[in-house]
Amino acid sequence: MRNTLAIITLFSATTVYGQDLHFSQFCLNPATITPAALVIAQGDMRAACVYRSQWQRVPVAYETFSGSFDCTAARTGGSLLRLGLQLQQDKAGDGGLAWLQTGLNAAVGQQIATEHQLGAGFGVSLIQRRVDTGNLTFQNQWGGDSFDPSLPGKESFPAASGISPSFSAGLFWQYRAETGRNSAVAGAGLNHINNPDIGFEPGGNRLSARAAVYLHTVIQAGEMDDAVLFGAWQQMSAAREVLVGAGYRRILTTGTANYTAVQLALAHRTNDALIPSIQVDRNNWTLGISYDFNISSFNTATSGRGGMEIALVWNRIPVPLQNNTRTCPVF
Repeated sequence: MRNTLAIITLFSATTVYGQDLHFSQFCLNPATITPAALVIAQGDMRAACVYRSQWQRVPVAYETFSGSFDCTAARTGGSLLRLGLQLQQDKAGDGGLAWLQTGLNAAVGQQIATEHQLGAGFGVSLIQRRVDTGNLTFQNQWGGDSFDPSLPGKESFPAASGISPSFSAGLFWQYRAETGRNSAVAGAGLNHINNPDIGFEPGGNRLSARAAVYLHTVIQAGEMDDAVLFGAWQQMSAAREVLVGAGYRRILTTGTANYTAVQLALAHRTNDALIPSIQVDRNNWTLGISYDFNISSFNTATSGRGGMEIALVWNRIPVPLQNNTRTCPVF
């Protein structure tokens, strides 16, 4: 149907000029905000994946996935270089309108004081937009009583996919108390600096640059208790996203290979959603689950059901050898 084509065209234009892939648990996936976030890692190697399923109750549902891997490439004194790979994919609608972004990130960090670190990062990626026109139906395929997919749609498409490079850059600052668990991280990034052309034909549509700032703070409130505050601001053309939240973390067990903590949080994306979440940390692993309860005017279509998001992060943290410890091979 022409209505189907119109919906896809509108969706494509909205994405190009106003929106980008985003996640509610951005603290577990900060590289989507700034490539400088690579340096903010607990260990020398990290892998993460985030899956988001949004608006399943409306005809055009979204499924978004992000995967990343980064590691320490060099370390000299108070300087650090990390390199990373990142993949993002989004798919929606009967036409399978898809976004695939793969890229490389690099970030450097410099210790400027015992408790403070500054850094910068740069990223380059390729973005592909694709639509499966074979799954669409059109007015010309109406056979009188029903649709007949074997009839010609009599619609022409200049191309079913487009690909373009995209560049990003960013800065970060990190504070970590020498004793205790107080910490703070602030980052800023500018994504799609070159306004990549991701239309289905040359010169079709250019993606607006996305500016983003985020903050994550942990305040030790007791021997085993922490308060967590976080927020993010993102602007892309006329579209703006502001998310603020707070949480409580309880450390359940401590010790070598026995760390366990649980965090409960509630966030608010202005004019859009309330987002409760739970995060479980167990040694090198972090699992986060959140759900967006829609409170915007789109609630009429969603009945308040926005989307579930699941994040899983693994950090390899080397265990320092104690003095007079003799290492033995493991067979």
